[in-house]
Amino acid sequence: MPKGQAPTDVTLETAIKLLSLPREVGMHPSENELIVANIGRFGPYIKMGNLYVNLPGADDVHEIQMNRAVALIEEKKAGGAKGRFGRAPAPPIKELGESPVTGKPIRVLNGRYGPYITDGETNANTPKDKKPEDIEVDEALSLLAARLEAGGGKKKKKAPAKKAAAPKKEAAPKKAVAKTAKKPAAKKAPAKKAAKKA
Repeated sequence: MPKGQAPTDVTLETAIKLLSLPREVGMHPSENELIVANIGRFGPYIKMGNLYVNLPGADDVHEIQMNRAVALIEEKKAGGAKGRFGRAPAPPIKELGESPVTGKPIRVLNGRYGPYITDGETNANTPKDKKPEDIEVDEALSLLAARLEAGGGKKKKKAPAKKAAAPKKEAAPKKAVAKTAKKPAAKKAPAKKAAKKA
């Protein structure tokens, strides 16, 4: 390639599309705020006010329309799409109803280390000899209770202990400095010159 020539990987059409960003999608119908589509450090996103929503891979920043943008914003506000780069968390394997202990839903989820049960505060592994989708509420509650007894609940943050005030050091009594009264050296009287005899 001759020196100074730009690479031809980017087509003119793509370059024009990139230069058209950020793109105004339109005003949110109920919030009355402008929705803007753009590409940032972590990929394509839409923005409304101070709210940013990363676009999933299926959505194109140049093509996204108002209905889809509003749906993504509402999902983000509702707590969805919390995963990195806007990926929605995996759906639960099974919903078992509300926990009588925590008041939160009991769910069987697929985690990093395999399926587990959670009531929003305590997590318990599913039995290895049973399919996660076959777990019933009573079994889930007993597994969660056993896990809680074993110390598996969320640890409550302890308030930082106040440091006891260090005892003040008593000032050491000042040693009496013995004053040695030094008498100033007596000045010798100048010797009288003997009067010269006339």
